Amino acid sequence: MNGYFDKNKPFLEDSLKEGAWIPVSTINSIRYLVNVASAAEQTVFNADWQEVLTLSNCNLKVGSDAADWVGSLDGLDDWDPTEYDKKDSISYQTLDGVTLFRSFKFEVKPGMYKVRLIGFKRKNTLPHPDANFGFAFELTETEIFDTFTNPLVEDVNIAKM
Repeated sequence: MNGYFDKNKPFLEDSLKEGAWIPVSTINSIRYLVNVASAAEQTVFNADWQEVLTLSNCNLKVGSDAADWVGSLDGLDDWDPTEYDKKDSISYQTLDGVTLFRSFKFEVKPGMYKVRLIGFKRKNTLPHPDANFGFAFELTETEIFDTFTNPLVEDVNIAKM
């Protein structure tokens, strides 16, 4: 799918307008903590974290499966929708036996949402493997997608902020 989006920019933009996905190109499963919730439910990022990025006006449409998957963009290279059936995460084993997660499912009520993407950086860096960076996807229900933000054209590399 990544190759298709690269060759069909109008389709990519239409999919963002319709809320099919929110691509954030710098998230990887090793160094980032991710949370998806309404503003009232955001609890993962406390006083130990500082906000370094806010990107508003992203669109997200959650279908009847009530699933919002957050994962690595390289998962789109070998896309297989059956891989996500009845699972809460997608993982793989490295050659040295470490389990890495490619995607996580968040339960979200079906509907249309405006999303505020907030990037966080830990105030005091912790040693590996603790995450020192994170993203919160703050959801607000909406009835219409009249505008949108394309995160692919924004600087979202919070590790360098």
